[in-house]
Amino acid sequence: MISVATQLNYDKAYLPFYISFLMVCLILAWHVYGRIQSNIGREAENRAFRRIILVYGIYIIVDFLIIMTAYYTGSRTGVFLLKDIESWILTYFTFSWFRFAEYYLDGFPVTNKRITPLFYIPIIISALSTGFHVWNLLGISGQGQMSSDAMYAVNRMVDFFYLIFAFIHTLYMMLQQKRKSHRQRYYVILECIVYPFAAALISIYIRNVPYIILGILPSILKVLIEMQNANIYTDALTQINNRYRINEYLERNWEHCSIQNPTVMYLIDIDKFKKINDKYGHLEGDRALVAVAEALKTMAMDGLVIGRFGGDEFIIADFHRHDPETVKQALRMELKEIVKSKNFTFPLTVSVGYAYCIDPEEKITDVLKRADAMLYEDKKVQGAK
Repeated sequence: MISVATQLNYDKAYLPFYISFLMVCLILAWHVYGRIQSNIGREAENRAFRRIILVYGIYIIVDFLIIMTAYYTGSRTGVFLLKDIESWILTYFTFSWFRFAEYYLDGFPVTNKRITPLFYIPIIISALSTGFHVWNLLGISGQGQMSSDAMYAVNRMVDFFYLIFAFIHTLYMMLQQKRKSHRQRYYVILECIVYPFAAALISIYIRNVPYIILGILPSILKVLIEMQNANIYTDALTQINNRYRINEYLERNWEHCSIQNPTVMYLIDIDKFKKINDKYGHLEGDRALVAVAEALKTMAMDGLVIGRFGGDEFIIADFHRHDPETVKQALRMELKEIVKSKNFTFPLTVSVGYAYCIDPEEKITDVLKRADAMLYEDKKVQGAK
């Protein structure tokens, strides 16, 4: 066993390293926060991710205050008070991470408004137990009415509830995906839950090392990288191919179109989309875009390449010789079922135009112009209904 003097000397030597580590993590978190832009994810995801980083930064600052209070004031009450606050901040962080994961996955805890309030109950219980213990420390509600061990136990149970729930729910949703490429989105969340979870377990047995701060940082960086990478090829709102990805695909495969193997290009446009935005709001407009994208995903299962072309316009590239009229009807029927299941309060229909390419020398833009002309005619028919 080392002597007290040796321990003190070790602590003094370790202190600058610890503080430097906290400062580096805080600076990195600040830079990540600054890189979150509206075009790298849906607004709900971005808000939830910003909250994660803010809470992480606050956690680091409180950890720094604990060190300063312990080494330079010697106030035991101050240290205990800050540790209580830090404990609840960590719990709020796991709650924020849980919320982000569910937004990222469109999970029922955030999409079902009846169920959502139930998931606030654990964090409220944690806040009440922490607040009660803080009052004990300050002598407001008497002494010793709630032990610190009891408070920490409540907070850690809430921590593990949110992390385990998010992990199991993500794993379940991932296993429902048939394509390996679709599972990548879920792998990211699973990884990012494992890092802080493992760090929290280690910190129970090894004290005075910032494992939790260290475990959270790679999760934040991983999510940022994934969101930015996804934005290169994926539309942030609808989670289908964006215009860049579609153009890249067409340019790579355009040479294969011929009389024997014609390529069919479809353009799809939401009917009266501006009126939907003006009357029901942009959030409902976003729901409409997502619904059309979901209908298009059923087309993708049949080998068609789908994407959002911009605004309320979508595109399909068919290199597999499907009958265009059958594709149109299948899309409209699928959209009708989605609108019914999601209880839309307004009619949601689409107009569709298509054009064939049988000559690889013909420009992609020329084929799309012909498809757009048919789309315009179809829109007039839809408007007359």
